[in-house]
Amino acid sequence: MAIDWSKRKNYGELGKVGVATPAGGDIAIADFHRHLHPDILISDIPIPMPSLTPERLKRMSEDAVRAMEVFRDYNPVDLAFLSCTSGSLIGGKGYDAYLCRVLREKSGAREAYTTTTAVLAALRTLGSRRISIVTPYPDDVNEQERNYFADEGFEILNINGIVTEDPRKQNLIAKIPPKTIYEFACAHLDSRADTLFLSCTGLTMFDIIADLERDLGVPVVTSNQAAAWMIGRFFGHHGPDAGRLGKLFTL
Repeated sequence: MAIDWSKRKNYGELGKVGVATPAGGDIAIADFHRHLHPDILISDIPIPMPSLTPERLKRMSEDAVRAMEVFRDYNPVDLAFLSCTSGSLIGGKGYDAYLCRVLREKSGAREAYTTTTAVLAALRTLGSRRISIVTPYPDDVNEQERNYFADEGFEILNINGIVTEDPRKQNLIAKIPPKTIYEFACAHLDSRADTLFLSCTGLTMFDIIADLERDLGVPVVTSNQAAAWMIGRFFGHHGPDAGRLGKLFTL
């Protein structure tokens, strides 16, 4: 099919998002390139995170804040984004709001979000109240996540982690097959839940959202889906395949 160049914008014409993500977070960046509007320019900074512990997650978030100065000084962006779910909630209630403020200040961007900010907005837009959560995290990180969303007013019915060979190694998360995620999610949805949340920017999940919603009968929120939705709202445009990314994109 020939390209209609009269309707084509330039890459970056809608604006530019600067993304800080844990090193090895190629899934999130790939998801953004696939599913954000093609005229949103994406610039990313990898932040080292050698192990999945609460202490290291918090340090990673602090490192991401400092790294945002590169956008202010050399590479201006419209929106700053911290792409890590557990890292943007690990400081307790209000931590994502704090991060948004300092990310905005350090980057010089017009606005800043985190993955947790996007997930909270998505859950509230869907009217979610009772949630089942699936993660690839170790138990201590899961407990922090449970507490965070409970403190934000949600009833967390259950939170279950997909076990990898070493739950502390974040680079193993991307190796979890979508089929495994799908089957684990189906097995761990509480019958009382009105929403399923699949947490982690490193999981490959976009292609199973529609299937899960169809088979489970509840809305599904994933970390990168919520991020793409919120980034798209900021720039006023969603990608061309937004219609297959779940109920969230219909609201």
